[in-house]
Amino acid sequence: MDPFASESTTSTNPSNPPFSASSDPITAITESLPPTTDYLTYLTILESHLSPEILPKLNEILQDAHLTQNIGWDLIHLLLPMPGGEKCLGTIARLGNPREVVLKVTEALQLLNLSRTEEDEEEQEDADEGDSHNHDRPAETKEAEKDVATESVEAGIGKPMKKVTIDVGEDQKEKETPSEPTQVDKFCILVNVLATIHPRIKTKYPSRFLSTSLMAILAAFRPSNQATLAVISFVHAISGKKRPALPERKSSMNVPVVQNGSDSHPSAPDPEAQDEDPREAAIQKKLLQSFVTHVLEDYINTNPLEWSARLQELFSPKKVVTGRKSLGESFREDPALQTRDAIVGQLVALARDLGLSDYSELLDAIHKTDEPSSEEDPEENYPTSPSDIPLSKAGSLSLITCLIFASVLFESKAALPKLSIFPDHAKLMKQFIGIEGLPTIGNESQGVIDAVLAIGLWLEHYNEFVSGPLEDEDFLQQLQSLSLLSANTPSPTLRYAAHALTGAILHAHPVDRLRLTFICDTLEHCPYETLKASAVSWLRDEIITAQERKSQNAFATTVALAAAQPYLFPDTSALITANDEGLTEELAQSFSFHMAVVNFLFFISNETYKHVVPPAMMAVVEEIYLGPLRTAQKKALGIAEKAGDGKGEGEGEGEGHFYGPVFELRMLGDRIELASKQVDA
Repeated sequence: MDPFASESTTSTNPSNPPFSASSDPITAITESLPPTTDYLTYLTILESHLSPEILPKLNEILQDAHLTQNIGWDLIHLLLPMPGGEKCLGTIARLGNPREVVLKVTEALQLLNLSRTEEDEEEQEDADEGDSHNHDRPAETKEAEKDVATESVEAGIGKPMKKVTIDVGEDQKEKETPSEPTQVDKFCILVNVLATIHPRIKTKYPSRFLSTSLMAILAAFRPSNQATLAVISFVHAISGKKRPALPERKSSMNVPVVQNGSDSHPSAPDPEAQDEDPREAAIQKKLLQSFVTHVLEDYINTNPLEWSARLQELFSPKKVVTGRKSLGESFREDPALQTRDAIVGQLVALARDLGLSDYSELLDAIHKTDEPSSEEDPEENYPTSPSDIPLSKAGSLSLITCLIFASVLFESKAALPKLSIFPDHAKLMKQFIGIEGLPTIGNESQGVIDAVLAIGLWLEHYNEFVSGPLEDEDFLQQLQSLSLLSANTPSPTLRYAAHALTGAILHAHPVDRLRLTFICDTLEHCPYETLKASAVSWLRDEIITAQERKSQNAFATTVALAAAQPYLFPDTSALITANDEGLTEELAQSFSFHMAVVNFLFFISNETYKHVVPPAMMAVVEEIYLGPLRTAQKKALGIAEKAGDGKGEGEGEGEGHFYGPVFELRMLGDRIELASKQVDA
């Protein structure tokens, strides 16, 4: 709808004298008010005189609902970059033509440039780092922090926190001269305008407007804390939920707020109001459910919660390095990490308030087959039933993980899903990990990997291994995918979690021959040296377990080492004849594997485990593996020392630390000598 299409907006009133511009901006925008000028002319005058100084007067003028319905929508692009323009935009949201305003707001969202948001926020956080420890904050700031933490506790996903500072990466200091809103500020302002506008739209199909707005918000959304809090507040307003929205006050949560209508400043009715179709309520509810799952997915992928690593610390406290702060402690003490937990807590609470608490519905959304996308414009292909609206698969996975994690770490009373490693966790792996082929495993979003591993660790800890038939092929495929995750994913905490889960699932299988097959296959075929080193540790663990439990299986006899020997102790004689560059490069790449094997040799040479060593195996190992490796190590060490590669990060700091080829080669040489002495003993 074009407000300039009517006669009243396309021509001036001939009975009125021509407008004479005034040098005073306030006088100019006051004296030229319609009907003195037509709406188009008045908009031109406003644009030429617009400045922060006249905004209070403009806001008074915009209280005229008839005027604002005709010109409000076209002021949005002018007011959005203006410091202090939020109040005028709030008035436009209350009194402007809701259908025109919502279209202009979605257009403005599409024009935002948030590509540098994360970098800008990180720079600002560094600059303001000292402020997070300031104990002389205003009382209203402390109240805001309390409210955020309370919502997480009410949702059953966290314990009360002493203090939560919502750090949105913006300077909170008062400035004498207000600056232009940042791109994130503009996003928050526009989202708040939509929160006021949508309840005003009374049409037969309001879901069509809502669908367009939600897609525009998601397209512009970058999951900073500030933007996410604005989105949460928006869904509060649209859904009409009873849980209190975020406090509208000055606080460390610098979310620009557009004031909604109240009894003293009511919103204007929709001038084109229609009766709503009875099916619309269910469609709008599903739209909001889907929207929240997508926001949750984006936020968690950008702001890691370390679910799997924190569960590991809880399940295996003896493996936490003494003297080093654990992740659990960090999330309890670091304000920025507390903020992540608190914001995710609000998103989960919001999802549950919208009715997303049925695990079967979430799992159905995860495993639902994707339908081919329509060639039609998605903004025109509006949903006609709730079933047309899919939830985010990764968001549904994250929601399930949040609830499971809260039940373990925060002892929430929420019901838990009935799952097992096989077949349920195996299905999740197939749905999310390596869907584009084995070589891509580890490239998935960090939040997705963390969620899959956390669910697996939870199931393994509580012995939910299998429910139903277990096929060998499914078991081996699950281990292969998990082991590739442990080798390829960039995050060290996720690599270790994947390694731990792979070992736990491997050792849990009741058939020893199948466990041995997987270990041997990994040693023989895996191209990743770190993963082959993991296979050596799995073999050692199996031998230890068989000894401790006095088991009568392949790992309690010579069978296991006889099967693994060709791949465990490969022929290393080619290293001796390699050129200098090839030798040092090969040993650098295979360092982790050789260290694991040499340590394993030391282990099986112990009197306790000599019964698992095949006769004459050690002589063969010395001849084809250990002897040539010793010679190659000494040669490579001489090359590295001559090249001066021993100095690395940390040398010269008074502690004598070395990192690099010389350090690794010396360490390998020491272990070779120890293993050789043990073997010869």
